[in-house]
Amino acid sequence: MFEEQYNDEMEAEVRRLEAKNRAMTAGHPDWNNACAVCGCELTDVSVERCGDCP
Repeated sequence: MFEEQYNDEMEAEVRRLEAKNRAMTAGHPDWNNACAVCGCELTDVSVERCGDCP
């Protein structure tokens, strides 16, 4: 039970850090996430691309 909760929390933290890195790469360190293709701001850290990019 504890291991599963720990794993979920670590996966969420990894997604958050990856999203923050995409925003920094897009030139917006103040954003929490950016599209990996076009660089537009994304509000959800669990996605890598906006709805417009394939």
